[in-house]
Amino acid sequence: MYTNVIILGNILAILAIFSCNKHDKRLQDMLFRRFMPIFAHVKCLCKDRYGINIPCMKEYLRLILVLLIPLVLVLAYSWSGYRLVFNGCSISKVKGPSEFLALMQWNDSWFAMTADSCDNDKKAFHDMEAMGNDTIVSDSVCEAMDTVPLDTTSKRILFFGDSMVEGLSMRFSDYAMENGHQLYSVCWYGSSIGAWASAPDSIDGMLTWAQPDYIVVSLGGNELRAKDLDRRMEDIQKIQERLGTLPTVWIAPPSWVRNPTITGVIEKSVGSRRYFDSTRLTYTRGSDNMHPTFGSSSRWMDSIAVWMSSPMTAHPIVMAPPTQKYPRRWHKRFIFPH
Repeated sequence: MYTNVIILGNILAILAIFSCNKHDKRLQDMLFRRFMPIFAHVKCLCKDRYGINIPCMKEYLRLILVLLIPLVLVLAYSWSGYRLVFNGCSISKVKGPSEFLALMQWNDSWFAMTADSCDNDKKAFHDMEAMGNDTIVSDSVCEAMDTVPLDTTSKRILFFGDSMVEGLSMRFSDYAMENGHQLYSVCWYGSSIGAWASAPDSIDGMLTWAQPDYIVVSLGGNELRAKDLDRRMEDIQKIQERLGTLPTVWIAPPSWVRNPTITGVIEKSVGSRRYFDSTRLTYTRGSDNMHPTFGSSSRWMDSIAVWMSSPMTAHPIVMAPPTQKYPRRWHKRFIFPH
């Protein structure tokens, strides 16, 4: 899929360059002069040997060149370096989604600002947000730059919640292996915020099992249109109290309904810097039209990882993109509905 997108993008970019080139006509005429003798010979051969009459060779040549030139340039570009400069335009490419995410990582160079420049640069960050759904930006960016250091230590990460945990955990394990973390996941199929709040013993047992120093929660997918919002907020607070002072972030469900009520409740309860807004992303859904496919969940996790390592998070940790394929091994438990 990524290869097809890259090739299509290259072709469109090259065609755009040619369409804007003021020397188009001269270039076409030069190519016609070079190739017309060859096609004239082909025309005679077709007529004499096969009885095929080609009335206007120049139009055929024009069509062939229109298709051939982008193809040749794309093939040449595929063998070139990772930056192509042509007619004053520069085209860059990346090796894959991991390198793209590495370019999008929140690093020190993105935040090399002074306090005086924050007001002017906020607009730039909001412009970045408009470029794609995977970049989450808030007005507190300037304050976050100075107050949130990146925690570079290895973590024991507890990741628990509803069935969305299953799809995210596989890619999450790649990030854990890459960055020296240990991942412990608990997937309770069909669970809700209220179910977890009503099972304090399960939470305590989970904490004893994993001994985490960082927690990620993914809940809300089974209560997108909840009405009793005050009750849900109380349940979230019960879960938070049970988790204690451990650094905790919540992942909003990938909503498949318009205006889900639960997402706002989660954000209000835990705070915007402990909440990843998954509703800004787009997904490829599975056969139930609700759960993202494993491939889509992987890209969802890529976006979460960028956010988890950024100053937009209350407690950022190292989540560099995986540079290789890892065996999908992590500590996991599943809870099935009774």
